[in-house]
Amino acid sequence: MSKIAITGTIASGKSIASAYIRSKGYYVMDLDEVNRNLLKNGSIVYETVKEHFPDAFDEELNKKKLAAIIFSDSERKKELEDILHPTIKEIMLSEMDKHDPFFCEVPLLFESGFDRFFDESWLIVCDEETSIERLVEKGYTRSEAEERINAQMSKEEKEKRASKIIYNKSTFADFISEIDKLLKGLC
Repeated sequence: MSKIAITGTIASGKSIASAYIRSKGYYVMDLDEVNRNLLKNGSIVYETVKEHFPDAFDEELNKKKLAAIIFSDSERKKELEDILHPTIKEIMLSEMDKHDPFFCEVPLLFESGFDRFFDESWLIVCDEETSIERLVEKGYTRSEAEERINAQMSKEEKEKRASKIIYNKSTFADFISEIDKLLKGLC
């Protein structure tokens, strides 16, 4: 069984790569989606987050307030990850043996230590200015975008740890071609 993590720098194209791999008929688990589901009102994780981060709640969880807290304080960020990551890991591991190959989009692959569960890691990277531009297009200010980039492991460190690197720096066709080469290598 092949277990492949898709990861990358923020706003590098991980979700586009995952969507493309899905379009080719492969199963791809998205840990951001798992995270979003855990942060829905009514879950045990939601209640735990509410207990630890009451300032991030109005009537419901205010994700912008939570982001402001964790991206300005690395200890609070770790506190949130300590709440979320064990459950995310449990859900991920329960799906792993159901699919071959098993692809999983893991934004914080190396930071979380989840890389130890995979045979390969496919790292999607682009230059920092492109990441900032993409985040600004999504509604973040430039300083918020830079704050998020700086809160992650450096691109250089991720490149040292990755099995395969896919550069998303030229055309969409070139990006897809790189993914196709890796998919052909699985056969």
